[in-house]
Amino acid sequence: MSEFSWRTRRDSLEKFSEETFDILIIGGGITGAGIALDASARGLRVALVEKRDFASGTSSRSTKLIHGGLRYLEHFDFALVREGLRERAILLQIAPQLVKPFPFVIPIYRNARRNYDHPLKMRAGLLLYDLLAGRYSFGSHRRLSYDQVLKLAPHLDTQGLKGAFLYYDALTDDSRLVIEVIKAAYERSASIANYTRAIGFIKDAEGQVAGAHLRDELTGNEIAARSRVVINATGVWMNDIIGLDRQSGKQMSKSVRPSKGIHLTVSADRLQISSAWLIPSLRSHRFYFVVPWEGRVNIGTTDNDYAGDLDSPRAEKDEVGEILGAINSYFPSAELEPSDVISSWAGLRPLISESNAKKTTDVSRKEELYESTHGLISISGGKLTTYRLMAERAVDLAARRLSKRFGIVSGDVDTNNIALSGSLMTREQLGKVAQRLVENEKLTTETADHLVYAYGSNYQQLIEFMHKDEQLREPLVEGLPHLRAEVVHAARSEMALTLADVLARRTRLAMLAGDGSLRCAPVAADLMGRELGWSDDEVKRQIAQFTTEYEREYVTEEKTEQTEITEQTEKS
Repeated sequence: MSEFSWRTRRDSLEKFSEETFDILIIGGGITGAGIALDASARGLRVALVEKRDFASGTSSRSTKLIHGGLRYLEHFDFALVREGLRERAILLQIAPQLVKPFPFVIPIYRNARRNYDHPLKMRAGLLLYDLLAGRYSFGSHRRLSYDQVLKLAPHLDTQGLKGAFLYYDALTDDSRLVIEVIKAAYERSASIANYTRAIGFIKDAEGQVAGAHLRDELTGNEIAARSRVVINATGVWMNDIIGLDRQSGKQMSKSVRPSKGIHLTVSADRLQISSAWLIPSLRSHRFYFVVPWEGRVNIGTTDNDYAGDLDSPRAEKDEVGEILGAINSYFPSAELEPSDVISSWAGLRPLISESNAKKTTDVSRKEELYESTHGLISISGGKLTTYRLMAERAVDLAARRLSKRFGIVSGDVDTNNIALSGSLMTREQLGKVAQRLVENEKLTTETADHLVYAYGSNYQQLIEFMHKDEQLREPLVEGLPHLRAEVVHAARSEMALTLADVLARRTRLAMLAGDGSLRCAPVAADLMGRELGWSDDEVKRQIAQFTTEYEREYVTEEKTEQTEITEQTEKS
């Protein structure tokens, strides 16, 4: 396995200033990552930059679903749903360790107000969902009896409960999916750097965009990176990048409309379910997902216009109350309170809309491509599941431009056959590997499963680390399967450069452990410091920096207020 570390980034920065690329991608979320893989697989010279860490925006804050979009059928987006269902199957093939087929359940009650829609209409929608999936189906939907429903969720409210519908979609770890796509692009010679911000454009003699001025956010150094085509894949920041071209000429008729979706993570002990659930909102025609994930349960999401800081959205007190109220109305014995929330987090959907006339829930999730008069290609909209198809369409447009202006013809490629980094085994094979790890490496079942399903075939590198240093077998957080070896792996093989990169995006401990991630921060920072050559002062700075990010982005407003009151009381 090739190294993908700070050294890789250093080399990429040097290449940015020395070489001319065919395509420069701005944005290191799932869309930019997919474009980098598609373009590099076609034999093009590719560069990708991200102003923060990979997946630090929307691509680490999704509901963690790989799905066709059952709700989109209401808006007659049949083509979009069909695309999603096909891409769902492709992702299971190219990233089996990160895509897990999973049952989803919609309860049915006698009280029509407690149903998402009329049962006959829901049944018709599920039949259509199965038909659109066709040969890409994960399994047909079916009706569940009262007793079958309670086996899946013993604490579900039984008053008026008639049964439920069960169908299949899939779960993923969104930010880990991004890093594996990024690494697959790097393995095909893409030059990649995080913490590298685009601050302006380079123009050629014809006034066309011919690269970008970049700033290394870690050193402040500026670089002029030349490229024949530049693609803006920055999601909700798309308009900001377009705005860097002050003479961009014709403007888009549509623009990015950020839609905020918050999620809450709670203990599986507090909300006992063995399938994912779609819980209707009692306030509007929408539903909340309740999803078992990584030993916890994620609940969400909202869907509202957002006008705040794009870099640091957070869950507000009223939003937390809205979700907890809805869930408690269906799982009354759980009696979830804000104190039960391990972490809260918010993502911003980059919806494309002509105006704010429609509700955000009614705006299509279809992506849109735009080419400015100066040749900047921008893409936004879409969703996690269809990133590969979005990338293909963006690179098709770039390839036409490269052929027309420069006579560069790219090779043919079909990325639905390119396995991502670590994706050399099926889920069944990975399960057998996990069993062997329990027997041969004396790991718990939970830890073995975590290693193989988070890292795929790359789990072997972590085992090698543990053989060389037995202390790396120790858990980062007691009660969770994440090991110290993962910090070393993140630094050496996943271009993690800060403590937050590891705890928030590579291991997901900020979400899964909540304030437990703060308690393990000193150990993780010490391990990273050894890899990256940090001084004692830098270790302390990294811990402080992660603490600030955690409190700003993963702690509910109510918990923050309680902490401030406690601190003031202790001082007095």
